[in-house]
Amino acid sequence: MTFHLAAAEWVLPLAAGLLALSGLIILWRLLRGPSRADRAVAIDALTLLAVAGIALSCLISAQAVFLDVAIMLALVSFLGTAAFAFLFDDAHCTPPPKQENRHE
Repeated sequence: MTFHLAAAEWVLPLAAGLLALSGLIILWRLLRGPSRADRAVAIDALTLLAVAGIALSCLISAQAVFLDVAIMLALVSFLGTAAFAFLFDDAHCTPPPKQENRHE
C-alpha cells in the first residue's frame, strides 16, 4: 500500500527537527531534575518521543513495518508510568491512623 502525503518534502523534516529539539529539552529536564517525579515524567516523555520518532520514520520510508514496535513501546511506557506513580505515591506506605475503641 502506497500513499502520497501532501507537502511531505518540508513537513517530515520539520517534524523530525521538532522531535529532536523536544528530545533535547526533555533530556535537560531528565538531567536537571529537581525531583524524582520530574525525572520519571521525563523518561515517560522520552519514550513517547521514541514512539513518535518510529511513526515518523514509518512515514518517511513509506513502510508500516515498525508500527507494531511503536504500539508495544507505548504500552510498556504506560505500564512504566503507572509503576512510577505507584512508587511515588506515599499513601500506600503510611499506616492508617489508629482509631480508639469506644464501647458506648
